Amino acid sequence: MEQLKCWLNDLMEGMGCSDNQEACLELLKKCGGSCARRNVLPSLMGLKEELAGISDMEKIADCIHSRTGAECIPDNDGFTLIYNRGKGCDCALVGAGYITSPLFCNCTLGFHETVWSTVFNRSVSVELLETFLRGGSCCAQKITLC
Repeated sequence: MEQLKCWLNDLMEGMGCSDNQEACLELLKKCGGSCARRNVLPSLMGLKEELAGISDMEKIADCIHSRTGAECIPDNDGFTLIYNRGKGCDCALVGAGYITSPLFCNCTLGFHETVWSTVFNRSVSVELLETFLRGGSCCAQKITLC
């Protein structure tokens, strides 16, 4: 598996040096979205049903926290998710040491866009606030409902 680790890190390095950064970042987002559809969304359909019709962001944040365990801080137009404080990245590729590049954190943009746009049945934007691969002690994203 060392070969896979080297190949993935070569891929991240190549993407980081690419003249077409926008396409590289979009590819990572698409991979994250596919990961979310495959691994997380089936288990979040109950959350989607529970949040249907709720518009109070405090109640939404409480519900997300109770269902996911993530800290969820409400805002006027969305919320901030904070999770895995001090525990490390959720991604198996990162946890197994296959990927170490901070560029890979762009995958989580697509992951969270897919999760929350599906849960809320509307577009969302995602801003990375903190990640482990970027030196943080947690993962945190600002989710804005569009």
